[in-house]
Amino acid sequence: MSLIEVKDLKYRYPGTTELALDGVSFTVEKGEFIGIAGENGAGKSSLSQALLGLIPQFYKGAYGGSVTVCGMDARSTPVSELCRHVGLVFQNPFNQLSGAKDTVYDEVGYGLQNLGFPPEEIRTRVESVLRCFGIWEYRDRNPFDLSGGQLQRVAICSVLAMKPDVLILDEPTSQLDPEGSEEVFHTVDELTKMGITIIMIEQKIEKLAGYCDRVLLMHQGHVVDYDTPRKIFSREDLYDLGVNPPAYTRFARANALVFEDGTLPVTHAETLERVKASGADRATLIASLRTMTAGVQMESATPQPVAAQPARAGVDAAAAAASASTSSDHASEAAGTADATFQVKDLRFSYVKGREVLHGLNLALDHRPTAIIGQNGAGKTTLVRVLKGLLKPDSGEIRYQGENLETKTVAELASRVGYVFQNPDDQIFKYKVLGEVMFGPLNIGMSPQEAEASAHEALRMVGLDEKAGENPYDLELSDRKMVAIASVLAMNTDVIILDEPTIAQSWNGREKIREIMQAKAAEEKLVIAILHDMDFVANSFARVIAMAHGEILADGAPAEVFRNHPVLEKAALAAPPLYELLEELEASEAK
Repeated sequence: MSLIEVKDLKYRYPGTTELALDGVSFTVEKGEFIGIAGENGAGKSSLSQALLGLIPQFYKGAYGGSVTVCGMDARSTPVSELCRHVGLVFQNPFNQLSGAKDTVYDEVGYGLQNLGFPPEEIRTRVESVLRCFGIWEYRDRNPFDLSGGQLQRVAICSVLAMKPDVLILDEPTSQLDPEGSEEVFHTVDELTKMGITIIMIEQKIEKLAGYCDRVLLMHQGHVVDYDTPRKIFSREDLYDLGVNPPAYTRFARANALVFEDGTLPVTHAETLERVKASGADRATLIASLRTMTAGVQMESATPQPVAAQPARAGVDAAAAAASASTSSDHASEAAGTADATFQVKDLRFSYVKGREVLHGLNLALDHRPTAIIGQNGAGKTTLVRVLKGLLKPDSGEIRYQGENLETKTVAELASRVGYVFQNPDDQIFKYKVLGEVMFGPLNIGMSPQEAEASAHEALRMVGLDEKAGENPYDLELSDRKMVAIASVLAMNTDVIILDEPTIAQSWNGREKIREIMQAKAAEEKLVIAILHDMDFVANSFARVIAMAHGEILADGAPAEVFRNHPVLEKAALAAPPLYELLEELEASEAK
C-alpha cells in the first residue's frame, strides 16, 4: 500500500457551483519528492489542505472520494492526530504563525509544546532548524518584526521541527532570496533520504525540475498528468495550462536539443548533455542565449555606476568586488541628475537606535522600470517605505521631483506615489473588491463617478473586474495581491512601488503584471519593484539595483548586474538560469 492514496477526490467549497477538485487520483510512495504544478485556481492548495484533513473537517462543503495518508482516512481522522504525521507549510507565512508567542524561538517550538514533547527535545529541535535556515541570530526577535522572507523561514522551521512523516509545502519559497530558496530545496531533498515524503507546490519550475522525482500537473481541479519532470515539462500544451516551462526547456525547444525519446532537457546538466551530444553549432547557441537574456532595453537617463559592470572573463574578481564597493560614490554623482524622479543623498535609517538598517545610501531614480533585489533583510522594503514617506529617515536627504520630502506627509504624497504592500492582507480592509479599489481614488479627491470608473479600469487591467462585487477575503492569495495592485493603479500615481508583486502568481499572473508595468512605463511613470524572481527581473526591467546589509552593491542593466559574480555572492543572489549556461558556453568557445 502506498503511503498516500487519493482516489476520485471531489470537493466544492460552500456557496460555489464549480468543483475545486474534480476526480483527483494519484499515489505517493514513502520518501518521494513530489512537485505540484499548475496555474492559479488549478486546485493545488485545496489538494494540500485535503491531504491534512482540513478539507472537509475545517473547510466544509461537498466532498467525495477518499484520501488515505499514513494509513489514516483524512476525512475522519481528527486533524490533531493527522498533524502528528503530516506537516503543512501554508502559502502565506502570516497565516502560519500562532500569534501566541513573542519570539522566533518560542514560535518555532510552539507546535512541539502542543504535542507534549519534553523541554530538552524541544530545545534541541528548535536550535537545529533555526541554524539550518540561518535565522538562529533572530531567535529573540518578534516574528512580526522580521522581513517577509525571514518570516517565511520561521514558518518552515515551525513545521520542520515537528519532523513529520509527510511534509507538504505550499509555495514555501515565494518570498525567499535565491540562496534561501536553494536552502529550502536542498534541506527537503535531504529529508527524503531519511524517508520523509515531500509534496511541494511551487511556481519556481526550474527548482521542481531539478529536485522532484515526479510532478503532478493540475488544471481546473483535474490531474492532467503525473510523471517525471522531463516528461511533464516537455509537453507542448504547458502554456495553455498556465505553466511556463523551465528556462532550459525553452532554450532547448528553440534550438532543437531533443532527447531520443522526444523529451527536452529541464536542467542545466541535461542541457549541456544535449549540447554536447547534438553537435550543435556553439556560436548559434550562444547567439540564441544572448537574445534570450537581452532583457528590457531602454535609453539610460543616468550614468551607469562602475559597480554594475559585469565580471567578464579575464577580469580579476577582487577588482570587480572593489568596483562594487564604490557604487554609492558613483550613484552620488548621478543623484544630481536633473530629470531624476527621486534623488537620495546619504540616506540613513534605523528601527532601533544603534542598529542602522540603511547605511548612507545615494541613489537617483529616473523613469526606467527598476527592480530592487537582494537577500532577505537587505533593507529593500525599508528603502521603498522611506521613499513613500511611511518611514522617516534618521538623516540624509530625499527629493521627489526636486521637492524635499522632509516636510511632506504621507497624505500629501498619496496622489503621487503609490505603494503595494508585500502582504496584501496588510492593505485590504473593505468587504467588497470594488469598494477596496475605490478607496484610494476617493481619498485623493476623485468624485464617486471618477473613482468607480478608475476602479473598474484597474480591475480590468488585473483581470478581476468580474469579481468587483465579491469579498476580497474570499479570494485566493494571488487574487488578493491583484486587488491590492488594482487599488494603487486606480489612483493613477506618477510612481508605482510594488513589494513582491509576483507572490503566489502563476505564469499567467506574472505575464499580466509584466504587461501592466510595461504599459505604465510607456506612460512615463516610474515603476519600482522588489523581487526575488530573478528570471522575471531579467525579462521585465531596464534597471536593477542589488542590495545587501543596507547598502547598494550594484546598479545597472540586468545583463550587467547578473554577470557581476562578486555582487551576486555578497547579496545571496543567483543569476537567472540561462546566464550561467551562456557563460559556460562562452568560456568553452573561447578555448
